[in-house]
Amino acid sequence: MDELEFSQRIRLAIPSLDLYVGSRTQKQHVDDVCSDAIAIAWQKRHNIPQQSADATHDPLVPFLILTARNLIRNLERRLSTRNRNMKDLLPQDSPSAESVFLENSNLAQALKLMKPKDRELLLLLAWNELSIAEIARIMQMSKANVSVRLNRSRKRLSNILQELSQEGH
Repeated sequence: MDELEFSQRIRLAIPSLDLYVGSRTQKQHVDDVCSDAIAIAWQKRHNIPQQSADATHDPLVPFLILTARNLIRNLERRLSTRNRNMKDLLPQDSPSAESVFLENSNLAQALKLMKPKDRELLLLLAWNELSIAEIARIMQMSKANVSVRLNRSRKRLSNILQELSQEGH
């Protein structure tokens, strides 16, 4: 694959990557995580499958999201270790895009009450509009496992939303 073609693929994948990272981390980290994910993709560009003509999504997008997911986990570990005793230094006024969007809603409360893996599956499907196959690649699960877990997660979310709406009335 030539460098120009891969550069074009990256340009098309950046909005999806930015949306994912922006929904999972604070604003001040988004550019760094996205840049690092793109740098890693560039280094491994010969191992990333090319987009087929009939594909709706480029395989580069799940690769970038999986890479970003790992980078965010590393960042969270670094920050929690480095700042364990310095919580006042972390900016509290820089929420993620996801938290801004979902602020003060039953959906936000319901998502907060869910297990992190269930929440991530639902958000990858709904927020990032990824397919089951792409989610499976990102979460490193089989497609069948993703489908079953999504079904269960939807039911849990529905039950939690029903409980929250009953409490509100």
